[in-house]
Amino acid sequence: MLDLTFLEENQISGKNALKIFKVIGTKCKHSDFSILLGGHADFELNGWWWTKTSDGDDDARAVNYDGCIVFNVVPTRDVSARPASSYSKIVSITSNKVRGSDGLLRVEYGEYPQTIAEESLQKTLESQLPTLKKTGKIYTTDSAKTGAFVKEEYVEYEYSGKKYIRIIGDDRNEDQTLSNGQKVKKGQAYWVSVEPIRWIVDEEADIMITENILFAGVRFNDISNYQGDFNQVVIKKFMDSFVTKEIEPLEYCNTKSNNNSGEKRPSRQTRLEKMNPDTTEPENRRKMTYTELIHNWIEGGESVLLRGPSGIGKTERIKSLYPDLVYLKLVNNMFPEKVLGTMNLQTGEDIPPNYVKQLILSCATEEEKKLVATSIQNIYKVADTVYERSQKEDKKQVLLLDELLNVRASIQSLVYTLVLNRLIEVGSGLNLPKNVVIVATGNQKKFSSAAEDLVLPLEKRFDHILDMEPRVGEWLYEYAIPNHVHPVVKNYILGKYIESNKSEKQEDMGYFYEDPEIGEKKLDKNNCRGKTNDPRGWVSVSTALYNFEKNLKAGKYIGKDVEYLLKMNLSTKLREEWANNFYQFYNIPVVNVEDVIGKKYREEDLPQDSNERFACLTSLLLANEEQVDACRDFIREYCDKEYLTLYELTWMGDNEERMKKIIELRELDHWKTESLAKEGGMKR
Repeated sequence: MLDLTFLEENQISGKNALKIFKVIGTKCKHSDFSILLGGHADFELNGWWWTKTSDGDDDARAVNYDGCIVFNVVPTRDVSARPASSYSKIVSITSNKVRGSDGLLRVEYGEYPQTIAEESLQKTLESQLPTLKKTGKIYTTDSAKTGAFVKEEYVEYEYSGKKYIRIIGDDRNEDQTLSNGQKVKKGQAYWVSVEPIRWIVDEEADIMITENILFAGVRFNDISNYQGDFNQVVIKKFMDSFVTKEIEPLEYCNTKSNNNSGEKRPSRQTRLEKMNPDTTEPENRRKMTYTELIHNWIEGGESVLLRGPSGIGKTERIKSLYPDLVYLKLVNNMFPEKVLGTMNLQTGEDIPPNYVKQLILSCATEEEKKLVATSIQNIYKVADTVYERSQKEDKKQVLLLDELLNVRASIQSLVYTLVLNRLIEVGSGLNLPKNVVIVATGNQKKFSSAAEDLVLPLEKRFDHILDMEPRVGEWLYEYAIPNHVHPVVKNYILGKYIESNKSEKQEDMGYFYEDPEIGEKKLDKNNCRGKTNDPRGWVSVSTALYNFEKNLKAGKYIGKDVEYLLKMNLSTKLREEWANNFYQFYNIPVVNVEDVIGKKYREEDLPQDSNERFACLTSLLLANEEQVDACRDFIREYCDKEYLTLYELTWMGDNEERMKKIIELRELDHWKTESLAKEGGMKR
């Protein structure tokens, strides 16, 4: 472990100065982490850094922005640390040794938070904070603005193979400029990359010092009483207690053997790590969507109860996964025989409910179906044969019990044996095929005045109970795009989603979904409960737009105020503020396909902001296969790469021919780029 210290004044300037400073001078730039911890920097990001030389009057000497050595009072927190140490102690384990053109040796040893991440990456990290993997390592600083040391810890996270810490801007660093040009704002989160520490080495003196200022915010000493005993001051004790340990790479910290031989000891593997053949880096693995979770459970033969608000796609999700499912809608006034079956009073024959007949016959052979057609009583014989055969059947059949939570306990009890044993107690009893999986849906009481509590014995019989919440991203990519929701609706939602940094928090997605209780609080002019947004409502808006546009183009609204009609269409489906907001987005002046093909646009027609870019993207989705290349070029030039990717994805949808067209155009782009690069090389 390093023994970190500061240099003496005479090692930095004067005739006995180290070769390092004679070659590169004494100015030193801050790391971004140092600025965020309160180190003040000039416009070139140079900062003040401590020496360990006393000024002879209770304070210490420091190097200022200009590289001059001046005195500074030791209780200050904005003068920073540029640690030094002996090189020979760690020479065998340093890496990336490079001798520059200036003759100085530079090496890497240890790691520490240093450089601010790009703003786009910061947004990504912030949005994924709850799911980011923690490495187990922390970095300690002083959070006190006045008074004695108060420990503050920053957790290290992994993302895409790199490490980061998160720090919040405060009074210490407000309005300071970071290396990426960002101004530090109080209360804003910043993400700093953990990187190898670069040291400059004076081999003759056996000293190495950090190339940049490493940290700030820690006082040199509590009070102005420094007489030159550096081992007793606050900042030295801080480095000994925290920094020297925290700069050690995590793999070094965890690989010391018990006998301190330095041999690498393999890390212990968890049960999951031993079983999982996945070689994808953990930080690159994504969370499964609701649809993927549900599909995984059903394919494993596990029953599922989906709970959640109306309109978020519980039933539609199951229908999209299993279009041939058997559907049983439960209502309070239904006859029990619809669930349990009945008896023919004239013949005394037991008659199974229709959904059971469907499930059994869907697995029956043609001969077995004919047998049941001659007499319903033969279904008992067929059911046993089907049951035995279905034990080897991989393909799952879904029985969907819709609105299970919207019926009274007496109706819920009808399906108890069905869920528990997949058995119908009619006559001698009918076993459902072994590959049948039961899925149920319903609303919690919070979302429906008609909702009931699920009777406890039945609740215990479901393998999984999933409380679903609306998710914008899943709706866009799993439903809206493949189901051809109107392009303006898709891009309106997508634009709002991106503006919120792809937040799935309830408070950030009012444009997409609002709890019913929000509508209850916002009564309309007639004192009626206000409308609220939900995914089903946006599908309804999509349908209305398609119909409106079809009739508009067919001339059915000649002489009519079409703006009024469109606003009325929207006001019947969305709360007033969202209806107005969506109308403004829909009606933004845009460049259309014909304008692009004929180059009939002026500079003032070009999209000016994100809303206009999304609106333009929507307009150009009407391009056919011959027009799409020109539209791609327009978006590439007047929007940016992100919009081009979204345009291609939305234009393709699930159309295989369009997918091939985009692949062909991308390959052509690549070929053009390579050709231009070769041409440029030949000219040079």
